[in-house]
Amino acid sequence: MNRPVSYNRLESKVAVVTGASNGIGRAIAESFIAEGGRVVAADIDAAALDDLAATHRDALIAVHCDVTDPASFQSTITHCIQTWGGLDILVNNVGGDRAQKLVDIEPDRWRRAISRNLDSAFYGIKYASPALADSGGGAIVNVSSVASRRPSEGLAAYSVAKAGVEALTRSAALELRSQHIRVNALIPSLFNTPGAQRSRQALEHGYGDDLDEYAAYKQARWGRPEEAASVAVHLASDEASFTTGLLYVVDHGFTLT
Repeated sequence: MNRPVSYNRLESKVAVVTGASNGIGRAIAESFIAEGGRVVAADIDAAALDDLAATHRDALIAVHCDVTDPASFQSTITHCIQTWGGLDILVNNVGGDRAQKLVDIEPDRWRRAISRNLDSAFYGIKYASPALADSGGGAIVNVSSVASRRPSEGLAAYSVAKAGVEALTRSAALELRSQHIRVNALIPSLFNTPGAQRSRQALEHGYGDDLDEYAAYKQARWGRPEEAASVAVHLASDEASFTTGLLYVVDHGFTLT
């Protein structure tokens, strides 16, 4: 992976990044560190978190966090404050679901998909916002997906949840503006991550095509995690100090074709 060039845009900033063990989440965490930030990497993948923490001993702490559990999320925010002394940035990155046709989804599975993709973002906003306000304001970056606007067969629950994340982003941006908290969404298309490869069969079923060929047709090539991370850095930094409620599509033309 190509390491981003550091400009110290996040010097002394403290961030919580969920789903930070691999893929776009890991790229965001490492990019934040390269820009001078300190990170709480939150995930349920203990082994991957240990590897990440060993690589960035001085600027990152790993925390086991189940983002579908409000108490677990709240504990992660508390741990961040106790360790680093405050919070400036939250990245709600966790997402994903397995493919199944809408009428075949059992109610419990529907709820799990909504909980993982949408409720988790709500919990993050709810529990991080007081800490961000105490720091004088800050930034929240929610990670959505182009599936929110381009539904595919078998991905209904995921598409609905991610559309909810974008509506939540707009609402939070409006409500939290007076506390100097900016809320934006990053909307990636097909990025070459472990999660995308694990979901290859489901995605190929939904898109009706070989995934590599589909990526080449829709967006010319696979996206690289660090390309999404560079946008997250911008949205989290003072470069975007007058930007809130933005749904930032990073798709190399996927939604144009």
